[in-house]
Amino acid sequence: MKKLLVFTLFSALLLITFQTSIADVEPGLGGESPRWTIEDVFGTEELPFAIGHRGYGENKIFTPDTPIENTTEAVRLAFRKGIQMVEVDAVLTGDGIAVALHDDFLEDFTCVNSINFNDLKGRLKDVSTLRHILQKARTFSTVKGLDRPGGQVLVEIKTPSPLCDPDDETIPALVNAVIDDIEHTKMKEQVIIESFSPEILLIVLDEEPAIPRMLAISVLQVASVNEIEDAFGPGSVTLIDKDPGDFGLQWAEIAGVYRLPSYYPDVSLYLGVLLETSSRAASLDKDLLGLMGPGFGAFFVGTIHSLDLNVLLYTIEAEWEWHYFAPFGVDGMIIDNIPLGVSLEGSP
Repeated sequence: MKKLLVFTLFSALLLITFQTSIADVEPGLGGESPRWTIEDVFGTEELPFAIGHRGYGENKIFTPDTPIENTTEAVRLAFRKGIQMVEVDAVLTGDGIAVALHDDFLEDFTCVNSINFNDLKGRLKDVSTLRHILQKARTFSTVKGLDRPGGQVLVEIKTPSPLCDPDDETIPALVNAVIDDIEHTKMKEQVIIESFSPEILLIVLDEEPAIPRMLAISVLQVASVNEIEDAFGPGSVTLIDKDPGDFGLQWAEIAGVYRLPSYYPDVSLYLGVLLETSSRAASLDKDLLGLMGPGFGAFFVGTIHSLDLNVLLYTIEAEWEWHYFAPFGVDGMIIDNIPLGVSLEGSP
């Protein structure tokens, strides 16, 4: 009996050792399962695809049926409803933690970088760290048979506001915190970093070129100073001496809450910056594409495609907008209504 027991234990130990060796050599046969990637979503045949805006859609106030935007619960629900990719925003707390919030200041204009995460959690109980969101997204990225891609995350890094970063010094810390979270969660192939700022994308390119990047453009960035002040008020625009990368862009601070390259003198310059930042995709403001109209808008999208880049559009709020912009040839649309977006994927 003792000999049989010893033999059984030895056999079990041998089997475990064999399986461990196989797992080390063949990740798909006992180690980590293969995962969907950003490229799988960009390569889908069902175009345009939908991206969940701020997770499950813009929503700053709790409602029973819809989670707060930019939270782990919003991301979880979006993936459960069939979305392939979500968009979240990242800002930095005073103790160096990347959190998912649209702005770097609260409603009372308290700067997020002036308080630590625990204090922020005390004020916003639903606030989520970027790391926790990425960990949750990762659970939805596993390839299972013929299932469609999932678990992909678009992380937008905005230039910190003049209000909370008057000396324009905090960008490197913010970018590196985001990169650390992506690396810690092993999500390099499942995340694409978006920014309106070429400076931010250049830092990502320098620090971790394996993480794909996407350059965004807003209708504000093709407007004149007078046009911007018509919208935000007289004296709301302050031009600043800043052009990292020497792209020939005029940076500006707008109404104390935006710091961005406010002016592309020609949209062709945007194409050059796309290439100089080694961007994987372009993110276009629907208002900008709408101003171009179907003819030039489709040509502009086609030009970006000719550079082997994908094109995303933000932010769709109604079904008619989806059907209006789909013929422009965009590959994906950021949308607030996630069930609607999933149902419209692949439809013109």
